[in-house]
Amino acid sequence: MPQELNRITDTKANSQLLGTLPDGCRMCIKGKKSVLFLTGVCDKDCFYCPLSEQRKGTKKMWINEKEVQKDTDIIDEIKKCSSAGVGITGGEPLIDIDTFCRYVTLLKDEFGAHFHIHAYTTKIDLTDDEIKKLNLSGLDALRFHIFDIDRLQKIKDRAEFKIGIEIPLIPGKEKMLKRLIKDAEGIIDYMNLNELEYSDTNCKRMEKQGFELKEYEDYAVKDSVELGQALLKYAAENTEDMSIHLCTASTKYDYQYWNRMKHRAENIRLPWETVTKQGLIRKGVIIGYLGTMSLKPNTYTKKDNRIETTVKNAKRAATKGLDAAIVLSMPTDDPFDFELTPLDKKGNPKE
Repeated sequence: MPQELNRITDTKANSQLLGTLPDGCRMCIKGKKSVLFLTGVCDKDCFYCPLSEQRKGTKKMWINEKEVQKDTDIIDEIKKCSSAGVGITGGEPLIDIDTFCRYVTLLKDEFGAHFHIHAYTTKIDLTDDEIKKLNLSGLDALRFHIFDIDRLQKIKDRAEFKIGIEIPLIPGKEKMLKRLIKDAEGIIDYMNLNELEYSDTNCKRMEKQGFELKEYEDYAVKDSVELGQALLKYAAENTEDMSIHLCTASTKYDYQYWNRMKHRAENIRLPWETVTKQGLIRKGVIIGYLGTMSLKPNTYTKKDNRIETTVKNAKRAATKGLDAAIVLSMPTDDPFDFELTPLDKKGNPKE
């Protein structure tokens, strides 16, 4: 029997769900997944590929916002983010199966079998030997970026990991995507439908395809989410047990990204710093020399041309005629000032 429309639920992370939310998505929404970018090399040329010029086509690795120089960089970043798993992406992360499996095994050995690892791939031509290597590595799930299910049953029959399909919601492709949903039922464990997005590197090709921005200063594509909602309704009416997650641009940015930032900020903040609700690190700064003003030990540090300290100390410095401000900084591996608010001579923010 078809599923009921009331089974389409709100995840409370600006996404919608039919059926069961995949483990990887559940962790992502809570900010409990790190992203291991294994390689920028890929044998496909998707017009909507959002990869930056810094990463696309390179053999460099990244863990979240940190470029990887050694294996311990990956482990250290995962710990700083309190991550319960990773999503491995690229490029095409399976372009070198042995390297891919080495990192899956490395992370399982370091964090335990419960540490959840899923990956994204277009590699539908996996051989029996490659599937065996993936099984032995401990991989939990593989999400295929495909628009037909040829060869997928063969992989499903041999895989010890979960099989998903994760694809962008391309306006104008409703008929094709409905067919994919019907064909995939009973083969895959879940499907993720992602809101299509512009990026600095794909915008020209997207415009040539006739796509438009949904709103001013919004990177999401017009009509993409609406297509996803129509597909959820179709799946509810025409499938028996499909699990489909409609993941919006807001889900990835406002929830996945910033929740991870909060975890990292709490783990790396210094004693004189606090963490905002958004996930930024808040502190006071004093520019230049202190003069006769003294600060208690363990309430400040000297960095570049300024002293970083408590907001209270910065306000006190401002009342003494010193150049001071309140700073909100990003808690990334390469931190930077997200916002700097100068203080007036009374220690209040300048208008």
